[in-house]
Amino acid sequence: MGPKSIIMILLLIAAFGFFAYNIYNLIKLITLGKKEDNRFGDIPTRIKKVLIYVFGQRRLFKYKFAGLEHAMIFWGFIIITIGTVELLVSGVIPGFQLIPGKAHEFYEFILDIVHVLVLIAIGMGIINRLTIGRRREVNGPDAVVILGLIFGLVATAFLYTGGRIQLGEVNASMLPISSIFSSLYDGMSADRITYFKEFSWWFHILIVLGFLNYLPYSKHSHVLTAVLNVFFQSLRPRGALSKLDFEDIPDDLDHFGAGKIEDFSWKDMLDAYTCTECGRCTDNCPAWNTEKVLSPRDIVVKLRHYVSSEGKEILDGKPSEEQTEIPSTEWITPEELWACTSCNACVEQCPLFIDQMGKIMDMRRYLTLEGKLSGPAMRTLQKLQSHGNPWGFDPNERGNWLTDMGVPVLGVNAESAEEFDVVYWTGCFGGYDPRGQEVSKAIVSLLKLAEVNFAVAGPMETCTGDPARRLGEEALYQMLATQNVETLNEMKVKKILANCPHCFNTIKNEYPDFGGMYEVVHHSDFLLELVRDGRINPDENLNKKMTYHDSCYLGRYNQVYDSPREILKSIPGIELVEMKRTKSKSFCCGAGGGKIWMEEEAPRVNWNRFDEAAELKPDTLATACYFCNTMFDDAAKFRGKEEEMEIKDIAEILHASAKPSS
Repeated sequence: MGPKSIIMILLLIAAFGFFAYNIYNLIKLITLGKKEDNRFGDIPTRIKKVLIYVFGQRRLFKYKFAGLEHAMIFWGFIIITIGTVELLVSGVIPGFQLIPGKAHEFYEFILDIVHVLVLIAIGMGIINRLTIGRRREVNGPDAVVILGLIFGLVATAFLYTGGRIQLGEVNASMLPISSIFSSLYDGMSADRITYFKEFSWWFHILIVLGFLNYLPYSKHSHVLTAVLNVFFQSLRPRGALSKLDFEDIPDDLDHFGAGKIEDFSWKDMLDAYTCTECGRCTDNCPAWNTEKVLSPRDIVVKLRHYVSSEGKEILDGKPSEEQTEIPSTEWITPEELWACTSCNACVEQCPLFIDQMGKIMDMRRYLTLEGKLSGPAMRTLQKLQSHGNPWGFDPNERGNWLTDMGVPVLGVNAESAEEFDVVYWTGCFGGYDPRGQEVSKAIVSLLKLAEVNFAVAGPMETCTGDPARRLGEEALYQMLATQNVETLNEMKVKKILANCPHCFNTIKNEYPDFGGMYEVVHHSDFLLELVRDGRINPDENLNKKMTYHDSCYLGRYNQVYDSPREILKSIPGIELVEMKRTKSKSFCCGAGGGKIWMEEEAPRVNWNRFDEAAELKPDTLATACYFCNTMFDDAAKFRGKEEEMEIKDIAEILHASAKPSS
């Protein structure tokens, strides 16, 4: 064994030993998080998602230019890795090849082309970083180092192969790009070419091993964790927050939610070390886009720094009770956490399925228990607890307007839901708010027009608990949820029609955790079926230009995008125009996450979205959500355009055009 082989063996032992040490420390930090038992089920689905979203790069192509750049580097390095292994092993076993015979020449041809594509991708990456807006802020030194290392790998590979071509060690006809680089050696002696070839080889090897050990310390640790993070993503419905099981909480625990390292799960830790800091989540965050302090990317990055700092001290023996709390002025401020509208845009956009919003909600739970929620939001929670609605109205007056419409009311003039096809859940807005009642009356009229056999829950309803849960008051949410589930089960309810997306999402996706197993349908889907079946005939020409706003809880949470649009298209005389941000990229109205019950500083989220709609100069801004109606009514008044553009629910619009079936 020659000196080169001995040096190479020692170098490999040192490099891979240090890499193993780094990975061991990373695993120790990640496993400081609490256990989760729901990350290992349905293995086929998880494998499918890895194939689609890691190897298929699907989410990355939501930004086509950046997606193409990343795909070229990703697939390039999968191919390059074969050559890298050959180079590493050949330093110990001269002439080693993973791919034998003539097939190796074909591989070298592919590798030659791939190296060029990676160089092009590096150029695209530089352009991307120079042209990205301030919101993304991805031009840190880490990105420059990584791009520099990749460039160094490709450049030294070309110089090494070019030297081999000059020395006649490989078939130049199969290496068109490297042949160009081989011209750099023209006029040199064989010894000098050999020297530069060997120098390029060693330089390439050092970059490879240095790159390997730089990864665990950089944002590009996702190279090591991405497959695992996508594999272990939550398979629960998008709109379902994690449930706190109060019976499993130790008696000596003095807080709920996430305030210290052990309150986060190991998957939260894995998320933190998988974040690439690409900024897509922040780019789509309504809070950040309206000049609030919240950046979803920074939440995850700060969690990573927090775990690295506090976690190492814990591993070194620091008592848990001496930890710094993460929701604090030192790490993540309460102002950041309360700015979240729970729109889910961050989670929707993340290529690696990091759950930024889930972490925010867990930290909100901690803040609320610590008494760090005040003002209108706290008063709302108090009224939810005492009266079952956010305004503190008499529960017996919920839905009094139904009396004049001759609708069966469960517990009043209907003993059980078994005799009805569906139970209409009006929600708090539909039950008490005058504007919400207008929407509910339109829905009731349409149901009666279509001769649907339905009843309403009326005073049997109480708030679903969505505002309480999103504001961090998990105990109050569970009290309201349990109460509703017991009532619905006692009345033998099987199918629920909900027109508030927040109620719809909560009953459909979160009540199953409490034994509430119902078929839940949103009014846009339900009314569309009635139109398609000919039970509702929208005949009157409305002659209006309209645009439709996608509610976050209906769209991103539950993938209901087409039904509202199909209803509007079925109505004669409606010209439907789309805003710039629609469907999965729709901009929030600003009401979610309990924000409708909180004060918001200017500029407000609803102003931003309303202005986007107003640019189209529509007669009507169509919605399918009580919350969105309220926020846009306020924005229209603030902008002085309440006379120019009306805010209407799709049910109201359909009702204005519908005629009794013949």
